[in-house]
Amino acid sequence: MWQKPLFIIILFYLFILLQNSFFVHYSLFGATPNLVFILFFLLAFFVKKDRNYQIIYLSAIAGILLDISSYAYLGVSIVVLMAIGFMLKKTQSSLKNMADSYPFAHFLPLFIVFFIVYRVLAMAYLQFIDPSHILMSFNLSFIAGIAYNTVFAVIGFWIFKKLGKKALR
Repeated sequence: MWQKPLFIIILFYLFILLQNSFFVHYSLFGATPNLVFILFFLLAFFVKKDRNYQIIYLSAIAGILLDISSYAYLGVSIVVLMAIGFMLKKTQSSLKNMADSYPFAHFLPLFIVFFIVYRVLAMAYLQFIDPSHILMSFNLSFIAGIAYNTVFAVIGFWIFKKLGKKALR
């Protein structure tokens, strides 16, 4: 039973390493993929309803790694990811009838909406701690970041659908 949480921690750690070392060289209009958020969203999306407590664990691991790799204070990403995870599960429960038959039809718009929420909250927080940065602009980099991350999320969805869903049982 201890292997699954350890595997998730290692996977998050590998994704933060890839995100901060490899993919910074492949930016699209200044945007890089946020692999840790994508993995968090995938795991939270496929968590069973009776195991919603796992969102706390997932947001803690992903949030700590995201906060360590940025210059934000420790804990901000944890709170934001926890809120996003529980909002995602609440949205999924209200869309329960259709989500079972076509999960991708709900995954894509939910990912885009919650990624935008994450980016806006992160930019608002950075504006709060350092007003000299004007980051609250919805420019080409913001739109490219959404598109770039959505491509990685769609690929991750299909990989996870084939391989990872069995691991959450």
